[in-house]
Amino acid sequence: MEPVPALTSPARRAWRHLLGQPLPTPSALWQGGGRRGVTAAACAVLPLIVGVSAGEPGLGAAGALGAFTAIYGHALPYRRRAVVVAGVALAMTVAAWLGALTGPHPVVLALVCGGLAAVATVATAVWRIGAPGPAGFVIVCGGSSALGTAPGEHALAAGAAAALAWVGCMLPWLWDRTGPERRAVEQAERAVGALVAGTAVQPVVVARDVRLADTAMTDAGRRDGDLRDRLRLIEQRFFEALPTDPDVLPRPAVVDPTVPPPTPRWWHRPWVVTAARTGIGVAAAGLAAAAVGLHNTYWAATSAAAVLAGIDARQAGSRALHRAFGTVLGVLLAGAIIWADPPVAVSILLVGLMQLTVELLIAHRYWMAVSLITPLVLTLVHMALPQRSVGELVVERLSETGIGIVVALAVGLALFRRSGSRRLPAAVRATAAAALALTAEPGRADVERHLHDALVALSDIALVARAELSPAPATAAWLHQARHVADLGWALLGARARGEDDLTAALTRRIREELAHPSAG
Repeated sequence: MEPVPALTSPARRAWRHLLGQPLPTPSALWQGGGRRGVTAAACAVLPLIVGVSAGEPGLGAAGALGAFTAIYGHALPYRRRAVVVAGVALAMTVAAWLGALTGPHPVVLALVCGGLAAVATVATAVWRIGAPGPAGFVIVCGGSSALGTAPGEHALAAGAAAALAWVGCMLPWLWDRTGPERRAVEQAERAVGALVAGTAVQPVVVARDVRLADTAMTDAGRRDGDLRDRLRLIEQRFFEALPTDPDVLPRPAVVDPTVPPPTPRWWHRPWVVTAARTGIGVAAAGLAAAAVGLHNTYWAATSAAAVLAGIDARQAGSRALHRAFGTVLGVLLAGAIIWADPPVAVSILLVGLMQLTVELLIAHRYWMAVSLITPLVLTLVHMALPQRSVGELVVERLSETGIGIVVALAVGLALFRRSGSRRLPAAVRATAAAALALTAEPGRADVERHLHDALVALSDIALVARAELSPAPATAAWLHQARHVADLGWALLGARARGEDDLTAALTRRIREELAHPSAG
């Protein structure tokens, strides 16, 4: 008997959503995260070997946590990487010291984790540090709180390992000095090729890759040379591939002039909203775990930080599901490892293998990465404090994860519910102004670049506004207007790149007629 499609398809869709897209080939996985994974694994294993050999497994575990520094900065050119990873190393050392200092005081620890998450969110956004964002600092602070080591010695061990991680991150400079920017240019070239072939989803996705490549070249100080010439050709191909038929572009949506657009405030800026939401959610999760008497509140705080890494309600819900599924698997795996009680050398080897595998999977299958991050951290804690039973560990970690996820979802859905839709009108107007400026000064490359950046920013804000569960009034109309402004902006850039003078003139007329007052359509 054949299954009924109407009954089976929702379950299949849910299962596909949970599992994600098929994994890339092993070679593609290695290309994307192999270097970072090997560096992170080596930097985690070496402190453990030194600590265990010296009879101080707790300090070895502290060093392994400080070595989380090695997972940051691998996409950055070496000139900028040296500064960014040094800052991360210092921050990781401070986070480890704070965790060891506040470990005996669950309420203080929860507040410290929340403050650390907020500050790390701002820092990673403003200084463009990149993945994995603030979650790594919360993990280090929380994990350090559970080791029972003296704060001063703990900070020294974590700082030494963080310095080792800096060396590991910079080591490839010796044989591949242009590697980061070259890989960024290659990624932009692949993205533009997909746009030319008609397989890319949206121009803004390709534009972001092109912009990242340009930023990498600038950060590396490479304003001339073969690689810069190659990027210029890629940018030209990108603009030439943009769709630009003015007859099929939509006419502007009508925005009700009687409904005033929301006034964006300073606290509606993306990094302010994300930092406040993350900090409050992480602290609240830790406090909730402390209120019900759980032993290690840091795991609830860490779970909340991971869930709140999503930029909107839908992403937060998806990450919560993946976090819950991955944590259940990870806690069971950690319980099996601890129950088996392998030799110390095997435990150290497992830590290295798990760290390597996490870096290979984190960008493609989040729940699988979480299922390894969990036993990785718990194995480090168990090596320092082997007295706790397997059953106690499993029950507490599952309870703390549940509290962290529930609190994070509540905070994510309740705080700053309209931040994206409140910023949307200003973003539409700014992008329209950039398009109008290009029609007024068509010969200026900086004006063209400004429009390009405004279009990318508009797409990001519209994505957040579209996902809001209770957006500001007239948001639907502003979203239509945002799409219209974006279509005209990308079309103008493409027509100019191809040298299509008649089409450029037609688009210029439309932009001047339709975007002069975008609030009224």
